[in-house]
Amino acid sequence: SRQKHSEVHMQNSITLLGHALGFISVALFFYSYQRTQKSKIMLIQTAATALSCVQYLLIGATSGFALNVVCIIRNFAFYYREKNNKSDMLTPAFFGIAMAVVSCFSWEGVHSLLITLGLVVNTICMGVFDARSFRKTILISSTLILAYNLFALSYSGMLSESISLISVIIGIIRYRRTSVKVINTTEINTTEKVAA
Repeated sequence: SRQKHSEVHMQNSITLLGHALGFISVALFFYSYQRTQKSKIMLIQTAATALSCVQYLLIGATSGFALNVVCIIRNFAFYYREKNNKSDMLTPAFFGIAMAVVSCFSWEGVHSLLITLGLVVNTICMGVFDARSFRKTILISSTLILAYNLFALSYSGMLSESISLISVIIGIIRYRRTSVKVINTTEINTTEKVAA
């Protein structure tokens, strides 16, 4: 009985450590957005993803752990791809397939499909769309990953994806308002020229 109690205590401590690392990961992600150099942003975000990997592993979310390892490799590949001004479908397709395969080997249950689909969508869209269009696709990918985090009880993951969704929605609304203002200003200027 004492041994069982000790094992439960140890497991609880590991889970708490996992959650703590997860929140540090979230803090690093948002710190990275304050940087201006792309190389530093990528470096900080890679460190954040690595912490997120460990967090998933410690709380027993094997799909989250394995797929985030693939994400780290993907981030480096995309960084060098962009640095060399290359644009191809092969790289995002390769990582999309790699994630599907890794998901099979780290299967936890049906909810593993959520994070797999979310990250595959994120990967393909990151490699194909421009920044503006990619931002809209985050609504799909982050919603799927958020749902997985609910199943995995990853509190930091829930927080991170919730903030991402809110930020994207605000960004889309702000962009639409700016677009409407530009259209209205153009129409006014055109009317003034015609009247003149």
